[in-house]
Amino acid sequence: MTEALIELVHVWKIFGEGEAEAAAVRDVSLVIEKGEFVAIMGASGSGKSTLMNQIGILDTPTKGDVFIKRHKVSDMSENERARVRREVLGFVFQQFNLIPTFTVLENVEVPMVLQEMEVDERRERAGSILDSLELGHRLNYYPSQLSGGQQQRVAIARALANDPEIILADEPTGNLDTKSGAMVFDILIDLHDQGKTIVLITHDPNLAGKTERTIRMQDGEVV
Repeated sequence: MTEALIELVHVWKIFGEGEAEAAAVRDVSLVIEKGEFVAIMGASGSGKSTLMNQIGILDTPTKGDVFIKRHKVSDMSENERARVRREVLGFVFQQFNLIPTFTVLENVEVPMVLQEMEVDERRERAGSILDSLELGHRLNYYPSQLSGGQQQRVAIARALANDPEIILADEPTGNLDTKSGAMVFDILIDLHDQGKTIVLITHDPNLAGKTERTIRMQDGEVV
C-alpha cells in the first residue's frame, strides 16, 4: 500500500489585487508518495518554484489545502510547521544559501543546533555526512573557498542533517558546470535509492527524464 507524503488539494497562490492580480499557482491538485523521485518541470515563470514553496511550507496558499504526511498544514501552529520543516523536509536551493562566516562543518550543524542536539553528536554526524559526500577534507573551509559544486554538496549535507524523509531540490544544478551538476544529480539518485522521497524543481528536460515521474507546469497550472 502506498503512502501519500505530500498532497495538494485545489491549491492557488495569487499575488496582487484588482487589475494587478496574478495567479502564480492555479488550482493544482497532486499527490507525491513515499519513496518517489518526482520532477516538477516548467519554463521560468511557470509557477514551479512558487509551487515548491507551498509544498515546503515556506509560504501559504491563497486557497486550497496542503497536507504533509496526511496532516493539514493550515491546522498546524507556527511551531508545528517549523518542526516539519526541520524534521520532515530537507531543502536544497539553486543559490546554496550557505552562511559565509561559518565553516563547512558549522553550516551543516545549523539544523542540528535548532534541534538542540549535543555538540559532540552533531559534529560527529555533520562530519560523517560530509565525508560521505567526499568533503571530509574541507570541514574547516569557508564557502568562499569552495567551488560551486562543492558548495552545493555542503548544501545537500545540511539538508540531510536531521535525516528528513523528503528532499526538496529547487534547480540544484542551475548554477553549476556540467560535471558538477552531474555529480549533484547522482547524489540525489543515491539518496532516492536509500529510500528518500525527492522532489526536483527543474527547467531541464534531460534531468526530468531521469526521474520516475514528471509533473509539467505552464502558466501556474499542471498540464
